[in-house]
Amino acid sequence: MAALRYVADGLPVFPCQPRGKVPMVENGFKAATRDLEQVFDWWSPWSLANVAIPTGEASGIDVLYIDPGGHDSLAALTAEYGPLPETREVRTGRGSQKWFKHPGVPIRCNAGLLGKGLDWRSDGGYVVAPQSIHPNGTVYAFLNDLPPAEMPAWLIGLLTKAKAKGAPAAGNGGKIPAGKRNATLTAIAGSLRRHGLPEHEILESLKGINARQCEAALSESEVARVAASVAKYAPGAPVAAGFSLVPLGELLARPVVPVDWLVEGLLAAGTVSAAVSKPKVCKSTLARNLCWSVARGAPFLGFPTKKGLCVYLGLEERLEDVVADFRSMGATGHENILVHADATPAGGILALVDMVRERRPALVVIDPLFRAVAIRDEKAYAETYAAMGLLIDAARSTQTHILATHHMGKGMKIDPVDSPLGSTALAGSVATLIILKRAENYRTIQTVQRIGQDLPETVLQFDPATKRLSIGGSRFDADRRDCEARILEFLEAACEPQTQNKIRAGVEGQTRIIRAAITRLVEAGTVQRFGEGTRGNPFLYGVEGPEPVFEQQELVETTMGASDGPTM
Repeated sequence: MAALRYVADGLPVFPCQPRGKVPMVENGFKAATRDLEQVFDWWSPWSLANVAIPTGEASGIDVLYIDPGGHDSLAALTAEYGPLPETREVRTGRGSQKWFKHPGVPIRCNAGLLGKGLDWRSDGGYVVAPQSIHPNGTVYAFLNDLPPAEMPAWLIGLLTKAKAKGAPAAGNGGKIPAGKRNATLTAIAGSLRRHGLPEHEILESLKGINARQCEAALSESEVARVAASVAKYAPGAPVAAGFSLVPLGELLARPVVPVDWLVEGLLAAGTVSAAVSKPKVCKSTLARNLCWSVARGAPFLGFPTKKGLCVYLGLEERLEDVVADFRSMGATGHENILVHADATPAGGILALVDMVRERRPALVVIDPLFRAVAIRDEKAYAETYAAMGLLIDAARSTQTHILATHHMGKGMKIDPVDSPLGSTALAGSVATLIILKRAENYRTIQTVQRIGQDLPETVLQFDPATKRLSIGGSRFDADRRDCEARILEFLEAACEPQTQNKIRAGVEGQTRIIRAAITRLVEAGTVQRFGEGTRGNPFLYGVEGPEPVFEQQELVETTMGASDGPTM
């Protein structure tokens, strides 16, 4: 649970901006607490709620918000007054934050008074903290481990003298007179909205200003009405402001960058893959084989790998079983593999994303996916796609490959993309879909690739002693070999040569596989072929003995479809 991290640092917290229909706590930032029991009570039913910290005297932290257009303003500000000290920084959904120690003097929140795109949060405000999720899907994250720095004197001076647009002159003691309360709060709300703040953040800011600066505070319902009316307008920044648009000609002129493969031709770095199968096929074994190979830089199923740190999250198997498998593979403990074989942390997918961004491993295995990703309705496309989006963004920003295991749906699907249990959003969102199947005598692996060439259905050989997997040829070859054995048994039991039609009637299998098996047996000399392959003298196949002599009246069996080679 991310909130516990801040409470442990002595910071009060409260839930806000929850994903889904989870209400905010009554009184917002005023309800923030360091009480662990209260924190557990809030986040237990609201596990996906964001974490917020009140700013100013309440926490001892002031925060400078830098929106996408605020960097020029910040550069101009520091050029005039001096540089800001190195301090803790946070990536937000639309920009960044700089955290400072509260100076111990009253400072009010303001938007744009230090410059366009620069907002200040202090007394009466709050910030959304790292591990929270912005509505656009971005995960808030610390950009460094520095402590909040002391504010420079010039910054304190500017903030203590700053006035909101539309506020009364300093000669009035900084108070908003009764006749200008609505107009002033509306002007401030408009400024906040132009900087993209949502309604509930605007409301919290207005509440603080109303309580501290209005000569006679407006009612809470009136303040809420102002926030709601302003929030109906679209944010001032253009919709495309957050996009990096580059002319196609410039992109075409750039050198071609080769794919950075974790597993050559199979798994690309910075992408997400899913391995799906029915229970007890070998998806967990496949995932552990992948970890073991990447950690050593050794081939995986014959494909070259890029060596790097691996994190294996075994969320439903016993630790003892996971360790036993790695030991059987030959692991010595010197491999660069980190293992979590326990329940999913309280933070769920947010804790996972935070770990990926902090450690930046080459590979993360989530075994299985739905133990880490809280999805209420597995058939809901939008919900599944949104959850997968968090993993995709984390993988892309860190160049980590994330492989998740998942169960296969009921029945055999014609299209492999329909194989995963639940919504097709899973198969549609991953860069590589790995499908594992189990036949009577063998297992197979097949991939559907967004990057690289699909791997056709191929036999997967498993060594129970070493728990290792290897490629064993195509499924067609495996089926043909099984069919060869059945044909030999049939011919030996028949005691005399048989036509291909009779072999097909007596041996179970697809016609193309039976034909291929007969051809391979004849080429190997294991089965003898007699006759000319004509209507009057069809081919006969036997295991041994002289060429049979036919009576004319016996030559009535049709030879249609009796060619020797496989029909593809």
